Amino acid sequence: MKRRIRLLRYLAIRSLQYAWQSLKNSARVLLGREPRHDERLIFFRQYFLHLAGFRHIWAITCALDPEGAVHEGSCCQAFAAMWTIGTARACGWTYLHTPFTVIAHADRPMGEWVKAWESVFNLGADEPLCSPAKSGVLNNGYGVGPLDLCFGPPNLRLKIQDCFKALIPDFRRKYYAGRSPRTNGKMMVAVHIRRGDVSEHACTERYTSTENVLRMTNSVKSILETCGIPVSIGVYSQGNAGDFEELSSLDPSLYLDADPIWTLQELVEADILIVAKSYYSYYAGIISDGIKIFEPCGYPESNPRFSTVFHWTLFSELDDWLPCQADGSVDHALLERKLARLLAERAVVAGQPARPTG
Repeated sequence: MKRRIRLLRYLAIRSLQYAWQSLKNSARVLLGREPRHDERLIFFRQYFLHLAGFRHIWAITCALDPEGAVHEGSCCQAFAAMWTIGTARACGWTYLHTPFTVIAHADRPMGEWVKAWESVFNLGADEPLCSPAKSGVLNNGYGVGPLDLCFGPPNLRLKIQDCFKALIPDFRRKYYAGRSPRTNGKMMVAVHIRRGDVSEHACTERYTSTENVLRMTNSVKSILETCGIPVSIGVYSQGNAGDFEELSSLDPSLYLDADPIWTLQELVEADILIVAKSYYSYYAGIISDGIKIFEPCGYPESNPRFSTVFHWTLFSELDDWLPCQADGSVDHALLERKLARLLAERAVVAGQPARPTG
């Protein structure tokens, strides 16, 4: 009954908003101006037609508006598409793939840039393409409407999360199409540090101090060295070498402002990944089958797409995602157990006996 009341209230409010927007757009057209559109009301119209039986919703796609996409990076857009695939599976819809059109931070002509990233993610493999002429298709580019209220049970969001996690092997298969996972000679530790547009003074919620990064990486290095396991540490970031003097004790290889596609591949192929607070790093962690160490954080619930990602609700310790403490310290006992399992799995693949970790 509560859900029905909420749904009726939603329909009533959106009906009034839709009528008001229609009147304003009619006035704009008469004055020779462009009409405006509200994504929420586009969803409402589609849902109303679905309820009325005029146009059945049967599919979903992820098509970002070019004006918005120009501010969104490659992995942010990839995650949006992956989440949309999970939504399609949870709701029993067909996923229709919309190729990328514009991606931020282009280092080459946009057409080449978009094509390169489309090839890296390969999310359109085995998926039908979306056509603008198709009706009954929701666009999840910036989130659709209240799906749990309109289409499913109150726990629909949890169902979407479960479907997303179940799809990760498929996302890996798409990524590795035409290539094979690399076998590292040494234990490779990739440290992604987000800088550039993030600092102590700008976008601070996505900033991780170099001191915390050092503490996380030192935990990993000390355990590996105690076990006699050769380790190679790579730091991937932006800036100058002098910005990372605090990490000199790690004797790392610095890869600063390197090719982003190559860098992503290095993060994915690492045995242990120190994850930054970014979709770029998060995508690499999803595709990687190694250990991921991250600093938990959260965004306001008013931005559910960010909240989903950076509250880290999708993964747990069982998924090889290991949270650190606020000061960057890591649970050594838990990390040792994860390393033991990782070494055993790699030994099975190589046909060798597993090495003890302690």
